This record gives sequence, C-alpha cells and structure tokens, in this order.
Amino acid sequence: MSIRLVALDIDDTLVDHSSLIPERSLRALRAAQAQGTEIVLATGRGYLGTKGIRAQLGEGFRYIVCFGGALVADYATGEPRIHRFLSEEDVALCIRIANELGLHVQIYQGDEVIFQKFTDFAKEYCAYQKLPCRTDEHLLEHDLRHVPKVLIYAPPEQEEMYKQQVVERLPKHLHALGSKPGFIEIGDVSVTKGSALKALSELLGIRQEQTAAIGDNTLDQDMIQWAGTGCCVANGKEAVKAVADMVIPAQAEEGVAWYLENYVLEKAQD
Repeated sequence: MSIRLVALDIDDTLVDHSSLIPERSLRALRAAQAQGTEIVLATGRGYLGTKGIRAQLGEGFRYIVCFGGALVADYATGEPRIHRFLSEEDVALCIRIANELGLHVQIYQGDEVIFQKFTDFAKEYCAYQKLPCRTDEHLLEHDLRHVPKVLIYAPPEQEEMYKQQVVERLPKHLHALGSKPGFIEIGDVSVTKGSALKALSELLGIRQEQTAAIGDNTLDQDMIQWAGTGCCVANGKEAVKAVADMVIPAQAEEGVAWYLENYVLEKAQD
C-alpha cells in the first residue's frame, strides 16, 4: 500500500533548536511532494511560527496543521480550513491552575502570544519564535475568546511532576500534552493532531492506511496512533515509541529523510 500523505512534527522531529531543515531531509521532502505525496507539517506552533520552515520548504504544499490540531490552514496563505477553540471558561481555568502552581502561562490569539508575566521563558520564547508578543498582567480579565490552546511552562527537570499536578486539576474534556521540554500544552481532548489528520485525510479522499505520521512527543501521540503507519524518532519519548509502528532514526540522524527514502519515494516502491 503506497503512502499518499505524510504528517510530520517540526520541533525535535524535522529540525533541532536551530530550526534549520537538514539538506537531506529537505531534498526528500521536496521529492515526495513532487511525486504527488501530500506532505503536511503538523505542529504545536501557530501559522506565523512556521514561517521560517515554510520558507525553507518552498511552494507547492497545500495544508498545514497548527496549534496541536486546533487549526488546519492553507499552507500558502494561512486561511483556516478547520479551526477549533477552547471555551473562555476553560482558558480561565488553565490560567488559574498555572497561577496556583506558580508557573508561567501564556495564551494564543491568532498569531499573537499573550503572557501573564514577561518571565525569562517569555523573553526566550519571543526571541526563538519571532512572534508578536505582549504582556497582560490581568490575563484573567482579558478577552479569552478564540484561544486554540494554553501553554504552561515548567522547569524541564520538574515537567512530569507539574504535568501530573495540572492533569489532576483539569476536567476530563481537557488534556495536557508535551511538545518540548517543560512545555505543558492544554487543549480539548477531541482536538489533536490525530483528529486534524483524520479530517484532512477525509477532505483529500485519502484512506487511513495510506497515511503516515512522524513525531517525537506526546503532542504527536494521537496522530501516530491514528495514521496507517505511525513513526517515532529515536530521540522521542518512550511512551510515544511504545505506541508507534516504527521507531526510526533520530532527528539528528535525519529520520524524516530515512523514512521518506525507504517507504515513500518511488524508487523505494520498485
């Protein structure tokens, strides 16, 4: 069965902290796209946060999944195809939980990031993501509509402890997932990269068994489980490896390129 759609995470799957796509991976992605395979970036980032990656990939790609599945957008324009938000009550609850635990919290509205406090993490995040950012110390009084996810940041060495404490305080319809060390990303359990991949596959008329997904962290787990072939890079979380169909080479060893070369590109089908 040929693979017609490949969904792949960005951070620590396709790129490292430099956000530069390795040359071999870039060649393989462009070759797969040129032969008609749908290549879909599926990320926790917002649309603007993928600008540098999209600039490296170039044109010809059709869709992108952002905010962990809350937004499926046109690759070239960012125009929403599917967009799902948290309720204002749920956003407020997440902010209160972060405050109770003494942790950094931020919300997203469009491509703007709004911090409750401009912490060291906020400064680094702004510099790395190159996004419009601002601080609102009265975040609970802010307009909390149209928020796709809430990000709580914990010291990476204490991430699991704090994530458990966050989960214990969340209602059952919300979950807390991870994308990078220290990131606790809160969204609706029905809104995941997996649900976005399913919706996009149906839109494109591609069967589940013709899809593949590649990721590294718990934010990717649902799409790895849903895809016909789910792959976790060797540097990924052990829990994600456990549910993957394949553990492929690490990001540093260009696992994305390895998978495309061996299972997607036409020469691999000969």
